[in-house]
Amino acid sequence: MDLLGTRLGRYELRERLGKGGMAVVYKGWDTNLERPVAIKVLHEYLVEEQDFRARFEREAKVVASLDHPNIVQVYDFDVAERGGQPIYYMVMKYIPGKSLRALMEADAQTGQRLTMTEITNVMSSVCSALQYAHQRGMVHRDVTPGNILFDEQGRAVLADFGIARIVTSQRVTQSGTTSGTPLYMAPEQGIGEAGDQRSDLYSLGVILYEMLTGKPPYDADSAVAVLLKHINEPVPSALLKNSQIPAALDAVVMRAMAKDADERFQTAGELLMAYEAAITTNDATRRQDLNRTEPMSPVVVKPETTNRRPVWLYSAIGVIGLAMLAAIGTLISRNTSNPAATLTLAVPTSNARPFAPSMTSGPREFTETFDSADKAPYWPITLDDPDIYRQIENGVYHIRHTLPAAAVTTIYFPTMSFNSQTVYTADFTLTDKNAPDTASGIVFRFRDDDNYYVFAVNGMGQVSIWSRFNGEWQELRGLSKEWTDTTAAKPLGQANQLKLVDDLRTLRGYVNDQLVIEVESEPKLTRGAIGIYLASSASPLTKDPFAEVMVDNFSVEDLQESAPTVQATSETATAEATRQGG
Repeated sequence: MDLLGTRLGRYELRERLGKGGMAVVYKGWDTNLERPVAIKVLHEYLVEEQDFRARFEREAKVVASLDHPNIVQVYDFDVAERGGQPIYYMVMKYIPGKSLRALMEADAQTGQRLTMTEITNVMSSVCSALQYAHQRGMVHRDVTPGNILFDEQGRAVLADFGIARIVTSQRVTQSGTTSGTPLYMAPEQGIGEAGDQRSDLYSLGVILYEMLTGKPPYDADSAVAVLLKHINEPVPSALLKNSQIPAALDAVVMRAMAKDADERFQTAGELLMAYEAAITTNDATRRQDLNRTEPMSPVVVKPETTNRRPVWLYSAIGVIGLAMLAAIGTLISRNTSNPAATLTLAVPTSNARPFAPSMTSGPREFTETFDSADKAPYWPITLDDPDIYRQIENGVYHIRHTLPAAAVTTIYFPTMSFNSQTVYTADFTLTDKNAPDTASGIVFRFRDDDNYYVFAVNGMGQVSIWSRFNGEWQELRGLSKEWTDTTAAKPLGQANQLKLVDDLRTLRGYVNDQLVIEVESEPKLTRGAIGIYLASSASPLTKDPFAEVMVDNFSVEDLQESAPTVQATSETATAEATRQGG
């Protein structure tokens, strides 16, 4: 039934966008809210089953409850009548950008493949969406390049969540119609089983293979023949079609596409972590631990031996696949002639086109009060790592780790790049369980693990501000002491509000509304992601290393629209630094 030009409830169907195995998609217009929407009308043959309406309404409510930046939001659903025939439809946010399928097809016409940056954007975004949904008992069952869309900022979002679940029934499966798309369908789905979250991960493994090589792993003249290959044939090596990718990345694809679901990655977080670990090295023989599970987001890099920096900055932020070295067994070593440790990081490899950072631009203003994890989807939750804990609880973001003389850096929405001329503010409470030199603070202008800035306070009432550019650390004030005392800071167990005003040329750091740092900084990095820094004691004598912070009211504001209120002048900060030996 062609509905173009008609109206379903308050929605006008103005343009036909496409047709799939389960629905026809229209671009519609919400006449009440006066905004464009996407409307999916289910095919008539899928809705003939008895009690379908009850299941449709039940499942549609679950799908509509999903609220995640990488999942297309469902606004509404309903049933209309046309000539005695029920028309089931769902109303979703309209995404005007291209799909991953369109992007890969355009590249194929020019003989190119996606860059590693583009691939990482897809993997990070889709894994985040799947992790969120799987934790809530939702399985997509039709993860395909056509269901991965790019919004105006270039962010990948997953569409059609729950459609396959809504139309799946025992009668449909027994009739020989499977739920999903054969090119990307897990073996268990190919034999008529419903599948679970690991089926989604298999489909994403197929997509990863295609992004890396330009071709899907299996192809044939018919859908049945393709399904049989998924069920019976070994997974072809991606290296045979693209010799430039690391062997470790090929191993990730192999495991994601294992025939036996028990042999695959068991969570989207586990898959993402293995992917990020694999792209951090060009060395195909480097040891890769693909069996460690979680966390979803980057954690810590443990020091090795090359680029010298202070012990308190044993850290790196894992964004866009650059931070899982700790999770894959990065080795710790010490420079016996100097208490400072060092670190070597590998550079991600390119695939067909040059690697270049590609982040969603900002600023995007927000205030995060950490009321609940569901309302703060951009911040990672880590519950299964023995060394690191992250959880939103009791109105704060609780971060803890037990790594010796090391830092954990937690990044807000790693692919979001905030402009300079921005104000970052957050309340940090280092608990009284910490050693006095435990430190925490704001990470900003983060580009990758070799390029970012940190403004921090420790439990001894001291502050510092650092940059890392091309792997080299620099204390920006050029003082003889890396940390300087300030009377503005409160002791362990009490909250310190840190505010960093970044106007590109000058960085101003405030503690509890008192200006404690003002420094002119050459703008080597003009934008980047933001996050939270937490470092354990640098002392080698500390037994049972422990670092814990409670973070509240993290906000980002446009400097041009918000001028911070202060109780001190830059002269005050300069005088204090001088008094402390600066």
